[in-house]
Amino acid sequence: MSTNAYWIVSNNHDLSKKIVKLINSILVKSKWVCNKNKHDYLIVVGGDGTYVRFLQKYYEKTTKIICINTGTVGFYSKFVSNHLKNFVKIITNPSSYIHPQLLKININNNLTYNAMNELVVQSLNTVKMNITIDDVPYEKYMGSGILIATRTGATGQAKSNGGAILFPNVDAMELVELAPTNHSKHHTFNASAILNSNAKIELSDFISAQRCDLIIDGMRVKHIRPNDRIVITKQDASFSLCFDEDIEGYINKLQQTFIKG
Repeated sequence: MSTNAYWIVSNNHDLSKKIVKLINSILVKSKWVCNKNKHDYLIVVGGDGTYVRFLQKYYEKTTKIICINTGTVGFYSKFVSNHLKNFVKIITNPSSYIHPQLLKININNNLTYNAMNELVVQSLNTVKMNITIDDVPYEKYMGSGILIATRTGATGQAKSNGGAILFPNVDAMELVELAPTNHSKHHTFNASAILNSNAKIELSDFISAQRCDLIIDGMRVKHIRPNDRIVITKQDASFSLCFDEDIEGYINKLQQTFIKG
């Protein structure tokens, strides 16, 4: 009999509450133990927004995380609410898990953050900044801001701002220019860039007449100063995510989310 410890978190939607009860019933029958403070498995019921919101405290842990989608978008989910067949068998199989790639964001060799989806540097008006890739100057950017997305985060804000979709078998991150300025005195590439996930991106020399903020996974974390230096690199998560990387499943998620509805 299993003695695995688990905890379940969810949004407040009625369907999510029903799924929480169902999962509790399944796991209790398998002799699992529900323990909020010490658990091997975290089960998240909701959409990707719910997942990212609850994820913060698990970046440095080895917890296995399972997402059950009851929302609109479920790119981080292995399961959907109406298909929970073999739930225990799947989540106890080590081959069901991956270590997601995060963005490690270092500011002035001092503050460090992690992003699951993306980071955004955005001004209320226009911001200028220098962008360096692997210590090579890339461009002197001018526009509303810059977005850098992980492979799994590329279907979120990055896609909404004209970025590319990155497939699960592509080892990459994405840099997206937000409303770049292009006129006779200043030009940018005015295009998204797909970079190897091991690339190092540096943002510096910020000039903005209005407030400029660093936003990580939808949360404003810092007001950016002119002399700030932001370095972004890849970091593999300590936690593992129950995730299906097959192309057919991924394309089906894309179609259900963006085409079929």
